Amino acid sequence: MSDFPDLISYGYQVEAELGRNREGGRITWKGREIETKKSVVIKQFCFAQANSSWSGYKAYAQEIAILQKLSHPNIPRYLDSIETDDGFCLVQEYIAATPCHDFCLTPLEVKQVAEKILDILIYLQQQKPPILHRDLSTANILLDESLDVYLVDFGFASLGGKETSASSVFLGTPGFIAPEQMIKPTVASDIYSLGISLVCLLAHQDINEVCAFALTDDPYQLNLTELLPDLEPQFLQWLIKMTNAKVSQRFPNALSAKQALTEINLPLVWSENSQNSLLTTEFESQQFLKPKIVGGIAISGVTMVATWGFGFALERVELSFVTVAIAILATAAIAITQVGAATIVSSDSQAKVQGIVLSTVIPTILVIASGLIWGMEESVVIAAAICIAEILLLTYFWGQLPAKNPNFLTRASVWLSAITIGITFGWQLVS
Repeated sequence: MSDFPDLISYGYQVEAELGRNREGGRITWKGREIETKKSVVIKQFCFAQANSSWSGYKAYAQEIAILQKLSHPNIPRYLDSIETDDGFCLVQEYIAATPCHDFCLTPLEVKQVAEKILDILIYLQQQKPPILHRDLSTANILLDESLDVYLVDFGFASLGGKETSASSVFLGTPGFIAPEQMIKPTVASDIYSLGISLVCLLAHQDINEVCAFALTDDPYQLNLTELLPDLEPQFLQWLIKMTNAKVSQRFPNALSAKQALTEINLPLVWSENSQNSLLTTEFESQQFLKPKIVGGIAISGVTMVATWGFGFALERVELSFVTVAIAILATAAIAITQVGAATIVSSDSQAKVQGIVLSTVIPTILVIASGLIWGMEESVVIAAAICIAEILLLTYFWGQLPAKNPNFLTRASVWLSAITIGITFGWQLVS
């Protein structure tokens, strides 16, 4: 006989247990809405369960109240609330994702995850009053295979610093809790918890192992220099500020933390001698090799088009100071446009449309306008100049991709090979 709760009369079929909350009486199930066949998450609170308490019920009611206020693509939607004979159930959208501690991420991927979770915190902190999650941990930050990020479990959340459930001394996951949260949580408390979560991901250790690196005179302050000795210095300093035990020396909110993080543009890779190197398995090596190969092919392809374009133009256009000046100005203008587009998208994941407009529409308009003003041949020159700008942009980002061997000469050789291949095939097309 199944131990699953019978919720068929309420329109839901329970299919599997997902987990049990630290606070007794709260069980999370995966279920299915019978009418729509859609998967859902059902969080059940049972008064009859051992160790269940009134504070647990208050946390449940608080979570419903807060989730009803939220509408964010990376926070599972509140769907329903059920009152059963022995307790209550909260029904949410099901997300096919798992806790982030189940993933083995590169520093660059951790940075991307940090940016995405900060976007969620910015949304929460911009509510009126601000919403404090108060239980940010590697268990409550979910990732899918595309590294999309989801924030779950708002059972301990509160509106601003207002206490709406049991004493906050017992709220949150030990090790992730900011020191001031025990007295008066602030929006900076979630910043501390996120920082500790990111440290766990970078160190590939659980919270107990990470806490072993706490300073003896302050158990809330981690010695990150010792814990993450091979991390890129700028990223390390950012994490130190995220996890500062003194709230006055921490980032005050998610927006300021995100702004500081987007300014870190250097490749976030471990050194070759790092004991934490992620390049020890064939699967992990492929994670670094594949983007490099794809990027190299892209550089060769764009180089080939640029070579063909200039060859085509030189056969039909008289080389003059004006023609060369047009090509140089077009290259500079498009290069600036492309960098601007990349900067917009990297700093704001919601601004992809603006980035696409800058990177595609403006170059297209420039080519069309030049064709109407000067003629077909000159427009081909400008199109080739645009390809040069694209090559520069591709080269910049290709150089920042993590690689198994970050040696400069090796990278330069591969890049020159890609350019040479593109030029060779381009001239063959011309001839």
